[in-house]
Amino acid sequence: MVSSLRGLKAKVDRRSQTISSIVDKRTREMAFELDGPDRVEPEDIPAEWTEVADATVLYSIHVSYDVTSGAGFSFSLDGTKLATASAFAARLAERVDGTVIDPQTYEPQPEPQPEPQPQRPRFLHLRWYRLLDDTHDKDLAAIYLRTAREFFRPGVPSRFGTHEPFQGRFPRDDDATFDAMYRANCYLGDLILAGKPIEHGTIDGWTNDLERRTQSIRLKFELDRLEKLKALDAIEPFFVALAERTGAFFAFAEVNTNRYGTAHPLMDVKLEDPWSGLPTAPQWMTWFEPEYAEMVAPHLDPIRTKANGQGTLHRWTEHPAEAEELLRLSGDPWIPAGFRGVLDPAGDGRCAEAAAVMPASLRYPAPESPQALRIEAHYARVREIEANARNRAAEGRR
Repeated sequence: MVSSLRGLKAKVDRRSQTISSIVDKRTREMAFELDGPDRVEPEDIPAEWTEVADATVLYSIHVSYDVTSGAGFSFSLDGTKLATASAFAARLAERVDGTVIDPQTYEPQPEPQPEPQPQRPRFLHLRWYRLLDDTHDKDLAAIYLRTAREFFRPGVPSRFGTHEPFQGRFPRDDDATFDAMYRANCYLGDLILAGKPIEHGTIDGWTNDLERRTQSIRLKFELDRLEKLKALDAIEPFFVALAERTGAFFAFAEVNTNRYGTAHPLMDVKLEDPWSGLPTAPQWMTWFEPEYAEMVAPHLDPIRTKANGQGTLHRWTEHPAEAEELLRLSGDPWIPAGFRGVLDPAGDGRCAEAAAVMPASLRYPAPESPQALRIEAHYARVREIEANARNRAAEGRR
């Protein structure tokens, strides 16, 4: 199949009898990567990919791109390589009676909505944040799994990994495999959690990548599933326990009818502060570390708060409630504007300016202060590591 496209050559690893790379015959540069075939099970295929619902085999085709580090994230892509990879994908799909899907651009065909429309499902979005300044916090996955097993069984994923098809599976694998996969493979990338009742979940990579100084854990559940499992009462104990054990400075539980969380204001990567500020709208539950809790306490109903030495929980209602209901209870704004990030006028949900009021630890430290010098020293070490890795890769290509 590779040879049928003019100008391509497949390099084969004779020991494993697999294609190690596909190169341009003229330039000898890699044209694209080809992985597979990998056997897939029905649960490995996203539900919206109806065209390939019965697929049993997956080929993955990847085109490399150059990433530019600096004030923001940017990348460049070789259009010729992309066109070559696309042509090969189409020809391979034709040969094996398959279908080509690009997960980055795929849009499922809209399904006709019955009349009257059924009630939209509600989702629970949970998110925890902790600082990640100059330490390699490789313990986050182990803490998560241990806490989920103890307090919230629906939070234990049946499948997990860094990409699809997922490499890990419970109960086939043990908990040590989950921890080891995170430590070995999530230097920058996320560990992805999947399998009902988890709709989607991620645990941030464990090192500072010069773009962020926070780690977060994100989970999404369909509320009806949790209700059928009689798990609603376990949400708060799990939410608090994970916040305490991870040292989270802030966490929230959002309820909405959107498959995506809408509460967290996205930080503009040009801002030096690691934290944008509190959500614009009230959330069903929020957690604050002690310093943050002391600052927001005058603006929260003490009847709805529970405090201990590790932080404070604020919960508006006993039942899971959406922002619209919470606004009727709290009034608008639910917290003074100074605690919230200033949204970009472009309306894309990002912050143009960090909140004016937050704990000092969540701001970039004053220039030349010990903390700033420590963070800059960490940045310098990471840059050196990345430069050495690029040099070794270049030597290898020679």
